[in-house]
Amino acid sequence: RSSAASDVYKRQVSNVEGPQTIGNWKDSARSVMTISWKAPAASDGLTGYKVEVRVNRGEWVVKSEVPSDQLSIDFSKTDASGETSFRVSSVYSDGQEAVGNAFGFSGVFE
Repeated sequence: RSSAASDVYKRQVSNVEGPQTIGNWKDSARSVMTISWKAPAASDGLTGYKVEVRVNRGEWVVKSEVPSDQLSIDFSKTDASGETSFRVSSVYSDGQEAVGNAFGFSGVFE
């Protein structure tokens, strides 16, 4: 006899890993930042990525959720003052998430 609980258990992803993420200026005027990442080695059950930002050391806010074949996203600089931190998490089919490295830049990005 199969129960819903045992079916969920069977589909649990055993290895999860956060992506390694970097930021690079897209333009010479430094108005657009491209956040890119490498797909994690733990790719079994990977369904996508969650991209979050934190402005001026506030709360982390989800800015985008993208499919597993998308490995970058652009943010426009909207204010030269302040600072913005970025992080990307791997999202797996069983609901697990693995947070990658966080990093920041001067300015506010949207």
